[in-house]
Amino acid sequence: MKVAYFVHELADPAVRKRVRMLEAAGCTVGLLGFERARGADTARETNGHILGRTRNQLMLARVGSVMLALPRALRVQPLWRDADFFIARNLEMLILVTLLARLVKPKARVIYECLDIHRLMLSGGIVGAALRAVERFCLKGSALIATSSPAFERNHFRNTQRFRGEIMLVENKVLALTPPAAPAPLAAAPPWVIAWCGVLRCRRSFEALRKLAAASEGRVLIQLWGAPALDQIPDFHEAVAATPSMVFRGRYEPEQLADIYARAHFAWAIDFYETGGNSDWLLPNRLYESLSFGAVPIALTGNETAHWLGAHHVGEVLDAPIEKSLGPFLAGLAPDTYRVLRSEVLQLDPDLTRFTIAACRALAKRFAGSHV
Repeated sequence: MKVAYFVHELADPAVRKRVRMLEAAGCTVGLLGFERARGADTARETNGHILGRTRNQLMLARVGSVMLALPRALRVQPLWRDADFFIARNLEMLILVTLLARLVKPKARVIYECLDIHRLMLSGGIVGAALRAVERFCLKGSALIATSSPAFERNHFRNTQRFRGEIMLVENKVLALTPPAAPAPLAAAPPWVIAWCGVLRCRRSFEALRKLAAASEGRVLIQLWGAPALDQIPDFHEAVAATPSMVFRGRYEPEQLADIYARAHFAWAIDFYETGGNSDWLLPNRLYESLSFGAVPIALTGNETAHWLGAHHVGEVLDAPIEKSLGPFLAGLAPDTYRVLRSEVLQLDPDLTRFTIAACRALAKRFAGSHV
């Protein structure tokens, strides 16, 4: 099968993962999309066709960039016109693909890949109303929505957008084309290591972990991996340097995740960045990554991540406010209690956290319109 994949950010690791999944299923993928300043070099290494440049967080500007990308996409029709199906990742790419389909290929099968609900989509003002109207219009031409959390389907696409078409749950599982090695043994004793990986943008999480590390007298070690969002935490590097038992390890590649989590007792799976919306509804990458590689996720009661962990009887779900429950939990953690938590993680069905080749093939068939 031929796939035309239009993406919001060519350098996004999740985009690279989806391309690998489709290729593992035997698909030929034509990749087109935007680059961003933070990943321009990586974008050029993806072999994707660059349609323009956008900036992180500027949703309205990104939607407007579609008009500039339209003629560029039309000039490279051989890359996408003969595709068996189209995937549009995020709203701005859905707008672009909808326009291209109307102009060139009216019967195109369009998959809308939506793994986050931007805060502007949920706002009560005219901007939010306009964005929701645009999305509803584009959804009329979409054959399938692929979304990463049941809460996105339930709260946004069904209840708000009144979409009655087909929605497929595609969780943020780890791509494991070959079975990973079993995690190495980890001492069930302090210092308890908490790994926070990914885009580090939640100021409240950062402060909670920083205060925990400073007050723990060496019983807790916080390891930060990934890309700090300095627009949200401008003093990130200074605060880390001044905090005992908190270390920033820098950026990482997906291939390093097994080692990162193998050395951590717990994984931070809490986010307050968009409380009341996306942060409460999402099932983050770090949930599946930590479980796949043996770390115990720490979640907050009442959100979708906590519901997932409760349904599968793994992880540690703490009460709100996290600032009052986190310290006492770790201070009173006994080695035997931790061993039970880790044992539950290691006994979890791998299919719940990993994409195998069989799962990749099933995904491609569903995208193509086959339920076989």
